[in-house]
Amino acid sequence: MTPSGPQFRLLSVVLLVVLAVTVATPARAEALEPMTILALVGLGLAVVIVIGYLIVANVSGSRMGQADAPVLVACAESEAAPRACWPLTPTAATPAFETVQGP
Repeated sequence: MTPSGPQFRLLSVVLLVVLAVTVATPARAEALEPMTILALVGLGLAVVIVIGYLIVANVSGSRMGQADAPVLVACAESEAAPRACWPLTPTAATPAFETVQGP
């Protein structure tokens, strides 16, 4: 007996129709309780808060990695003006120094 006979084709079509009707019929509608609705709303709100927190943390985290350019300061000490310092304007001729602070 081969499975390609007309009986098996008819049986497979009937089973496919029954399966399609079973899947297509809507389930019985049941009312949701107020506590279930509040739980779903609370869960949705928590998801929105977590996503917002992650977005803000990602943006501020990328800004933290970018440091401002160091300000070069020239200082001179004399009897008249101890610790007189002024900022230097960066020019193309000024090499990039690391900021080293002494004691």
